[in-house]
Amino acid sequence: MSKPDRVFLQMWGPTREHLIASHEFYVGEAKQRLLDPFTDESMAEDANAFAEAWLARIPFDPDRDDPTGHYEQSWDESVSFYQRLADLRDTTRLSIIAGMFHEWEKQVRDWLGRELGHHGFGKHAHGAVWSATLDDLFDLFEACGWNVRTLGFFAQLHRCQLVTNVYKHGNGRSFEALKAVAPDLIGNTDGLPAFFVSALDYSSLSVSDDDLARFAEAITSFWRELPENIFFSQVKEVPKWLERALRKEREEKR
Repeated sequence: MSKPDRVFLQMWGPTREHLIASHEFYVGEAKQRLLDPFTDESMAEDANAFAEAWLARIPFDPDRDDPTGHYEQSWDESVSFYQRLADLRDTTRLSIIAGMFHEWEKQVRDWLGRELGHHGFGKHAHGAVWSATLDDLFDLFEACGWNVRTLGFFAQLHRCQLVTNVYKHGNGRSFEALKAVAPDLIGNTDGLPAFFVSALDYSSLSVSDDDLARFAEAITSFWRELPENIFFSQVKEVPKWLERALRKEREEKR
């Protein structure tokens, strides 16, 4: 009689729904409380109010000062204030995306660590899950027969990872990768000379509310499409990063 197959990784239904609900709560509340107040109309009103306050604060002598120049400067001040608000809105959007991605990543690692713990794997396996790169974790999924990199949501999930890294670290490999796979997120480069595009840096990163929605949906799709059960028989090979951790545990038990 053949030995019964055992579950290696399991995504329990209530756990899946809890993770999705928590993610959607974060996105919905962050957008409503932090992004929605930044409408074009409200920012324009605030900029006009700033200009009026500037006029009231800056002394004006009708006998010596040019009224046209005075009002032109107040207009310049209002434009500058509006741009600072727009920059704050854009930074807020990026911080929401980064927070969303980091929370998802921690939840994936926490789930994997607990699943490995169910099989008696100890501190080395748990530590390896938290020190492994995301590519390492994707390799594990694919070694288990879940070809996550081929699924429809993965391209947006990868973009979200790159955007998060660029927002956090600035220039570097992630920025270069983002220019290659998602040039639309590096601002409007249509018609610009190639040498100018190549000289762009992290400050040109530009994401929209639609991008935020696409990234959020990719995370939801990840949890939705994660198989309920992955069996030991589906594991083709143990990735080297995990095999090293398991070897340490076997050595300590001798």
